[in-house]
Amino acid sequence: MYSNSQTVFEENFESKNNAFNLETDGYVLSKADNYTGTVTAVVRENNGNKYARMVASPNGGAKMQIVKTITVEAGKNYVYELDTKGPFKRHIRIYTLNDELISASPDYKPTTTAEEAQWKKLETTFVAGAGVTQVKIGLYHNWSGTIDIDNIKVEETIRQTAFYLSNAGDDSNKGTIDAPWKTLSRISANSLFPGDAVYFNRGDRFDGHYVVNGSGEIGNPILISAYGTGEKPIITGEVGSAGGGDYAEAILIENCDNLILEDLEIQNERLVTRSGVSDTDAFGIAIHNSSDAVMENFVFRNLTLKDVFAVQPMLEPEDFDAIQVSGIRFTCSKNTEVGKEKNIQNILIEDSYFTNLQRFGIQFKHSGGNNGVGNDAINKIKDIIVRNNEFYYNGGTAVLPNRTYNCLIENNIFDHPGATTDARMPGRGSSVWNIWSVNTVVQYNMCLSTRGYLDSYGIHIDIENENTFVQYNYMEDCEGGFVEILAGNKNAVYRFNVDVNSGFRVHDWNNASSTIYVYSDRWKEPNQAALNLCDGVYINNNTIVIDQGIKTNGDPYTTAITFDSKNTFVYNNIFSSTNGAGMGERNFAIRDNNTPFTVTNNLFEGTVNTSWVNMDKNSQIGASRFTGIGDNKKAYQVFENSLALNNGTPIQGPVLPGAGTGVFENVPAYPNVDFYGNPIDLSSGTPNIGAYNGKSNADILSNSTFNLVSKNTWLVYPSADNLKLHIGKVSGVLTSNIEVSIINLKGQMVQEESLKVIPNKREFILNVNEGLANGIYVLTIKSEGVSHSRKILLRK
Repeated sequence: MYSNSQTVFEENFESKNNAFNLETDGYVLSKADNYTGTVTAVVRENNGNKYARMVASPNGGAKMQIVKTITVEAGKNYVYELDTKGPFKRHIRIYTLNDELISASPDYKPTTTAEEAQWKKLETTFVAGAGVTQVKIGLYHNWSGTIDIDNIKVEETIRQTAFYLSNAGDDSNKGTIDAPWKTLSRISANSLFPGDAVYFNRGDRFDGHYVVNGSGEIGNPILISAYGTGEKPIITGEVGSAGGGDYAEAILIENCDNLILEDLEIQNERLVTRSGVSDTDAFGIAIHNSSDAVMENFVFRNLTLKDVFAVQPMLEPEDFDAIQVSGIRFTCSKNTEVGKEKNIQNILIEDSYFTNLQRFGIQFKHSGGNNGVGNDAINKIKDIIVRNNEFYYNGGTAVLPNRTYNCLIENNIFDHPGATTDARMPGRGSSVWNIWSVNTVVQYNMCLSTRGYLDSYGIHIDIENENTFVQYNYMEDCEGGFVEILAGNKNAVYRFNVDVNSGFRVHDWNNASSTIYVYSDRWKEPNQAALNLCDGVYINNNTIVIDQGIKTNGDPYTTAITFDSKNTFVYNNIFSSTNGAGMGERNFAIRDNNTPFTVTNNLFEGTVNTSWVNMDKNSQIGASRFTGIGDNKKAYQVFENSLALNNGTPIQGPVLPGAGTGVFENVPAYPNVDFYGNPIDLSSGTPNIGAYNGKSNADILSNSTFNLVSKNTWLVYPSADNLKLHIGKVSGVLTSNIEVSIINLKGQMVQEESLKVIPNKREFILNVNEGLANGIYVLTIKSEGVSHSRKILLRK
């Protein structure tokens, strides 16, 4: 681990007489204030070996400690180690002369009688700060009884900065690429410093508990990644009964920051109870701030989070909130004292894959602050970007911002949140929902096949948020419906979204399946004395389509439209309900609470509740004339003779605070393009109705009649450098050329090629255009007159 070491302090007690009292040689003993016994430390001898024995005789929490002051050199790196033997928990510490903790090793406690009788080396590294010429080295013992000590050593080192782990390694090695360590406990015991790197061998699996031990600096983070060739290394908290039960998380990051984690697979399928860990908890990566300082600068990139389950399965709906299982979880303890406020901020999670998680993909959760302590910017997790990730068949919500400030969620695929593919899953969850958050933008995502007995919309806005913008998203087949806005929100906005065939939940509750559901807590306040109403609801320029007349259970496809809010604006939307579906026919209720309720310039097609249509001050009633009806429904743009063209009204809606800066650097204050990238100005002129604002037919996608089939005929996977796509037939060889097209989320063709057949081959290679940005696309492959389409996530 270290080279060119120079010993600055060493003590093996061989020169001391038996029964020598260490307090006469500069060692200082201490104990807990409420411990009434005494603590001693003397030299003992056994089979010719001399060592120190520290004893606190009466049984109890002595919390005894022995320290010695040694001389060091400011700015130098050191490693401190000693051997210990005994049955109780202990660790070593480094202090300044003012008793400020510089470094400490993880706690160690033997788990068997044999381990209690063996010597155990404890080690930690530290840097002598500017002006520091002396430090205290100590051993802390959590209980009373007896602890033996030997071979104390402090060495100045040229510090190793890269550490490697492999299943073929050994913890007695140096942790280099040629002599790697083996276990998570070994790397957890190693202090990390700015610029350090930790590498796990690809193809290997590491069971245990990785406790990140150190922080980077701004511009000089700590990297935790992979090396070698093959699949991503797997890190799990699964150790079973032999390891004392499965850990709450595979990786714990507490009070450490300036970190990058990438190219890892994290699992944690807890099956065995562990003492001190709730059976309802399980996390892949847990990030927690329990300190009195801000934690900042986290990057999570190209990770796989999968198979994370608590010991306790999800059995009953009333257990729902108890199951907080997450792939990645950020938490911060409550701010209770002025001058010691903290949060976690500057977080980027990108290009990662989340699947088969019991509930959440990613969860952000600050505990807030006491009255008079801090403000929104510090009492919430701040400045978050979640982008270019895929969430596939998870038991609950993909991303939950709970008390966040400035959160951008964009270009993600949310496929089957609320899944029930595992009986332990709760089976409920909108793709994204936020609560008690300020300034949230959810844009350019695909929300597909959301399921659940409550909520379970594409994206919903939970209670008491301020400035939430749900825009430019494609939602399809979401069981709860399109819009759900719960109580007490300020400026809740849905705009420029396309929603297709959502709102089909089978339940006796009137609002179980809704096109629009804006809720208050009226049921809690029968006297209406303190209704927690939303103030400022904007639903504009969305294209909302139901073209299925019958639900899967055979019932008619009907949805609800209900509002209970203040200052509500619904304009420039297409409400299209055809083939026997009834939009707003399940339940219709409007409460304006004696405030403006503006419904204007919407287009109504098919069977839409008459009362809703009649509320519109300037309605358009007739055919939407979508492009590609029948065979190609990717875009939902409209032809030139559609009633949607030029019949909208200019209402800008609320401004996005912080637009053009920070995490919203590329987000304008007001929309300047439509869903498809066409320019729009909602402050003047005559915008279109719906999510499409193109003014001519010129750039509409081809509506050629392709026979789109969903069966898995083609296999698509990226090259190692993500610059090429391998496209292969699942069975048989290629017999004709194939035509390939890539369409972005806005419905625009970004790449189109014809690839010539290679005789007796089953695979083509497509070079992805250099100018194509990372993001979500639809790949279409046409061969032998048949076209096949699927979603892809490009990462270059």
